[in-house]
Amino acid sequence: MKQSGALSLPVLVLILVVGIAFGAQMLETIATRGHSLPISGWLTTVVLLVLCGVLLYFGIPLRRYMLESEEREQHPTSAPRRFEIDLPTAYRTVLLARACAYTGAVVGGIFTGQLLYLLITGIGDPLGAVLPTAAAALAGIALGVLGVIVERWGQLPPQDGEQSTEGAEAS
Repeated sequence: MKQSGALSLPVLVLILVVGIAFGAQMLETIATRGHSLPISGWLTTVVLLVLCGVLLYFGIPLRRYMLESEEREQHPTSAPRRFEIDLPTAYRTVLLARACAYTGAVVGGIFTGQLLYLLITGIGDPLGAVLPTAAAALAGIALGVLGVIVERWGQLPPQDGEQSTEGAEAS
């Protein structure tokens, strides 16, 4: 049975591309109207990296539990589990990962678009505008990638009964 709730990579890439176009167009519109450009500060990068850390903090126990479950399925044992995680925490971790994937795609796209605009037009101080915007773009994309990875960590493997019912439905 296919999990319908899994993240779609093409959709995330589309969100990233739309974000790039939006970020560049936003700065273009603001510049043509004669306003000063809003430039990302270092705090944005720090916040995005903290989000990456929080996601890893909750994602690593989920990964350990899933790996131990796979190991126990292949080599059954009555020994107590080394890693425990309750279902609500696992579910919330997967939801957090999905939210981070979408947030990373949007934010990473917007800041990448702004970075491209700054580089193409030559507007902005390299240290005061380009570097913080590039760092925010990279941190946003890193958050999106990490969100996809942690979301995949929480996927359950298909059960034997589900595989056999798929074959019966196809007949």
